[in-house]
Amino acid sequence: MSLQWTIVATFLYSEIALVILMMLPFISAQRWHKVFKSRILQMLGKRGNIYFLAFVAALVLLLLDALREMKKYGGVAHEFPEQPLAQTAMHMKLFRAQRNFYIAGFALFLFLVLKRLVLLLSTQSTVTASYEAAIRQAKSASETAERLMKSNVSRAR
Repeated sequence: MSLQWTIVATFLYSEIALVILMMLPFISAQRWHKVFKSRILQMLGKRGNIYFLAFVAALVLLLLDALREMKKYGGVAHEFPEQPLAQTAMHMKLFRAQRNFYIAGFALFLFLVLKRLVLLLSTQSTVTASYEAAIRQAKSASETAERLMKSNVSRAR
């Protein structure tokens, strides 16, 4: 495997690990929100859209390159019926092109899934925090109303 495909495959494996890690039930959305709001990720987040688009463009380019290689070696194996070594070499190149296509495709898909998963976890954390604040505010308002009602009842007597 060439260097570029090794890098893409490594990125794919790290994406798989991150998705599995984010889906673990014992790590709460609030904890992930704290991780997403860390200084390092905030620095990356300032230009995050540029990084995201650049990486998606690179993956799409590699996906198209693998698709081109698949078309290139797809019908060539039948041109050498009497040369089994040439057929084997063409099948090997076709297999590599297909492998690269799947690696790039899954890396692109998981990158988009990972971006969506981060967005959903962050949104869930924000909604949970606002829900808890609203519950606390409602409890405080009901306690205040009860105290006022008790003081009005005691004054009326």
